[in-house]
Formats: sequence, structure tokens, C-alpha cells
Amino acid sequence: MKDTEIRFVSKPKIHSPIVIQGLPGIGLVGKIAADYLLSNVKAKKFCELVSPHFPPQVITDEDGMVRLVRNEFYYFKDKKRDFIIIVGDFQGMSPESQYEISGKILDVLEKYKPKVIYTLGGLGIGKVTKEPKVFGSTNSRALIASHKKAGVQFSGRAGGGIFGASGLVLGIGKLRGISGVCLMAETVGHVVDAKAAKVLLEKLSEVLKLKIDMRDLDKQAKAAEKELEKIQRMQEEQAQAMQMAMAGHKPSSDEEVMKYIR
Repeated sequence: MKDTEIRFVSKPKIHSPIVIQGLPGIGLVGKIAADYLLSNVKAKKFCELVSPHFPPQVITDEDGMVRLVRNEFYYFKDKKRDFIIIVGDFQGMSPESQYEISGKILDVLEKYKPKVIYTLGGLGIGKVTKEPKVFGSTNSRALIASHKKAGVQFSGRAGGGIFGASGLVLGIGKLRGISGVCLMAETVGHVVDAKAAKVLLEKLSEVLKLKIDMRDLDKQAKAAEKELEKIQRMQEEQAQAMQMAMAGHKPSSDEEVMKYIR
């Protein structure tokens, strides 16, 4: 395999779908949200993307069978609306591959004239927050007002970049006349964060008026919250240690030093 390949397993009739993409990224927030949504709707797979730009490995199932890593496209209907969900094992490993794979994803979507694309992700803020906010970025100014009404914030994060497919699908999509919104939930950034994924999926469900049973994800979120609380305590102790150091305070023992830097 030399190039990224698109493989259709069926060719369903899909009309102006709403597209939801959640691939691995910061805190796995977007992936967890999209995977959970997929598990709660009656969706059918119709296409997959494989690429030599993914990590050089295969996935092994419980029976010992292997498969290539991939991105997958599923479709479902809700209230006479068509939806496509894009999930996957990995993103491309290089800048060039990110552009190529994002372009291939859009090649598939263009066939169905999507109404709007939602890319899901985490917004790394480097600290734990008890109530993560959901921020949005869009390639169409016309989409801002309706999402603000649902509580999505489009200002207040001082700009910045959106790396990977979450950003590129919108950027390249704009060149192809496809509107989209990137929804990002605040997360500490370096741990798997099911709590942020829950907040993100709840906001997406509100925007799209989708009814999703969140009970299982709520359990995952509560487990994640316990881990986040540990991280928060560690951050507070480290901040206290830094303040002591700046104030010229010297702990009385090595044991006291370790208390603050563990």
C-alpha cells in the first residue's frame, strides 16, 4: 500500500447529512464522544479509510484476528435527518499525511453534499476544571449565532491553532464550500478525559436535538473525575512549592521537599 485508500462496503442513499467526526486527539475527548454516540444509535458502516500514514501496526481482536488500523464512516437516520459519524483508530503521523487524509475524508463526504460538519475534540488548558466549558470555532460566520444560543463559546480563548483533522477538515472544507463547526471541551490535556467527552456530547446533543442515553458515559466520567482530582491536588502542591521557592522559603527536611514535588 503506497497511498491512502477509500473502501466502500456499501453505497447507501444519504441526503445532505449532518456529519460528526471524532478522532483521537487531546485527552481522547472527541474520540470518546463519537464512539459513545455511535454505540447509542443504529448506525451502519458504509466506508473505511486505510493509509500507510497511520502507525505501522495492526489491531488484534479477542480471537487473535488482526486488521489494519483505519478510519470508519457510519450512517444513521433520526427524525428524517441523515447523519454520518466518522471514527477511527489514529490520525496521520506527519503534517503532509494530515492534509492528505483530511482531503480523502472530504472526498467521501462531498458525494453526499453535507449540510454541516461537526469535528469534536479537546481543548487542552493545562489544568483541571470542575465544569469544563465547550468552545467552538467555525469556517462559516453564519453558524455562530445559533450555536451561541446553545451555550457554545466562540470567544474568550485568545485564538490559537486547531491541530489535526479537527481543524483541517474545516479548513479544507471551506475551500470546497462545506460549512462546519469544531466543538472543543476543556480538558487538562495529558490524560484520557471521559468527563470532558460527556460534557462535549451533551452539548452536541443539545445543538442537534439528539436523545442519547448518557448513563454509561456518566459512569466513565465519574471515574475520570476521581483521577482528575488527584491531578488537581498534585498541581496545587506543585504551585505551592513554587511559591515557597520564589519567596525564598527553605523546607526543613528532604521529606518536606518531596511532599511538594511528588
